[in-house]
Amino acid sequence: MFEAVPDILADRHCVRRVGTFAIAALLGLLPSAPLHAGVVDSFIQEKERGWFWYEIEPEPPPEPLPPEFPPPAVIAPAPASTPETPPPLSVEWFKEYYPSVLNEAVDNPTPENVASYRYATRVMLDKASNFAHEFKRQALLDPLLDESNRYPFSSAARGSFANFTNQQKREAVQTIAARAGLWVFVDETCPFCSMQYPIIARTAKERGFVVSYITPDGSRPEWMAEEDEVLKDEGQSSVLKIQVRPATVLVVPPETLTVITQGMLSQDLLEERLLVAGDMAGLLGDKDRLNAFPMERGLLTTQDIQEAGQAMEQDPKALTPKVQELIEKRY
Repeated sequence: MFEAVPDILADRHCVRRVGTFAIAALLGLLPSAPLHAGVVDSFIQEKERGWFWYEIEPEPPPEPLPPEFPPPAVIAPAPASTPETPPPLSVEWFKEYYPSVLNEAVDNPTPENVASYRYATRVMLDKASNFAHEFKRQALLDPLLDESNRYPFSSAARGSFANFTNQQKREAVQTIAARAGLWVFVDETCPFCSMQYPIIARTAKERGFVVSYITPDGSRPEWMAEEDEVLKDEGQSSVLKIQVRPATVLVVPPETLTVITQGMLSQDLLEERLLVAGDMAGLLGDKDRLNAFPMERGLLTTQDIQEAGQAMEQDPKALTPKVQELIEKRY
């Protein structure tokens, strides 16, 4: 037993020597394992970090930003051009300077200022008179610009023209009557229906209309002639939104219905509305229209004006010849 003690002690001595040797090697005391002094200093200075830790890799430095583009060059605005002064005593000159001439005369009414205003006014009125004289001369010498060709202005010719026009309108209404008829909504209890009935009957007889009288229950009013056709209201008044009787409707087969009037109307006004409604329904030819509506003779239509505008887009000087061409087509 006592012989083993020295062996144990010898082993412990060996362990101590090995440990001392390892520490010395770590501390750089052995020549076989030299360490840089900087490492030792770093260890000593950072000994509180211990032997085992995770080192965080430093983030890579940011990539350099691309070079900035130079700011756009500032273009200096072109110097404002001085507005040209309009020619003296031109229309533009009067629009710009005439108010100041007037104001100067009112604020400081010296003889010179008032005279300037008076003579400026005289010039402006003379310019207007020169324009009016030439305007009238053009109307007298150019038949396409003479409005009296459509409707005479003189009292002597106006009466004859009116008689001719009225006759043409009556003939146009007869043309419409040959292709259309009338529905007349009446009621025996309606006092105005009995007043309107003889006007309708006379118009129908003179112009040739076929008339059907429509009553609420189909009964014949006592003031109506026996030969007149009477029909029962089967919903026609509801479809046509007839609210007032007597009511007159122009019927153009197969399906065109135009309410002419709701209420009483004189014969001349009744025929005028029949003429307009028949024209809208396409019952008049070109010649009948020209004679019945003389004020539309030579009148440019919307399509004509658009055509003239298109011609001017191609040639700005085409205004006069193109409009003359279109007016001639309308006479």
